[in-house]
Amino acid sequence: MNARQIVIILTSVLLSATDVVGQEIHPFVKGGLTIGLFDGFAASKEDVGHMGFNFGGGVQIPLSKTNKTFLEPSLNLISKGNVYEPEKAGGRVTFDLLFVETQVDLVFRGRMGSHWVFVVGTGLYGAYGIGGKATSTNGVTWYRGIPVGGSPSMYDDVVGANRWDVGWRFVTIGVDYHHFMFRLEYELGFLEQFNKTFYYNSSEKYRGGNASYSLNLGYRF
Repeated sequence: MNARQIVIILTSVLLSATDVVGQEIHPFVKGGLTIGLFDGFAASKEDVGHMGFNFGGGVQIPLSKTNKTFLEPSLNLISKGNVYEPEKAGGRVTFDLLFVETQVDLVFRGRMGSHWVFVVGTGLYGAYGIGGKATSTNGVTWYRGIPVGGSPSMYDDVVGANRWDVGWRFVTIGVDYHHFMFRLEYELGFLEQFNKTFYYNSSEKYRGGNASYSLNLGYRF
């Protein structure tokens, strides 16, 4: 590669960057329902999922002058967890966790007619737990080695949940109508969500792990 070719390439990159910088950056807010599965890697028929919420906001940054590719970083408050109905013990056990979560999605947008836009994306997230507890009903006093009858904190030495969570935003899919955003999102955590190791069902290691679906409505300014 000679000097002339290098200059041409650098000039093209600079012009492309200038085009992108000239595009508008749109802030947005979003919120909705979250269905969590805290025990994502050890799921069984005893797991019935956890209904929670999420709320947050971010910015939509164009990565091309065609307005088809965007980066969407955001900051969110999101509740995750799981609900178990143990067959042997009876009753119900609930893990409630509340996280502050940063999300970064790479999003592709394609127009559907004059008003609707189809959206698909993927990305990463990082989260820190700011609250949570384990509770039970109908006399359940422990589950998989975790005593829950006294509603302990998820993050104390008794339960031993990990406050940190990092994972893949496996898919973000939805549609936009003018300024309104409709999204279905699925996240899968990479980290084991318990600091202590124990076993259940004689042979299986209890790993934990966060997984969640979110159904959101947003508004782009």
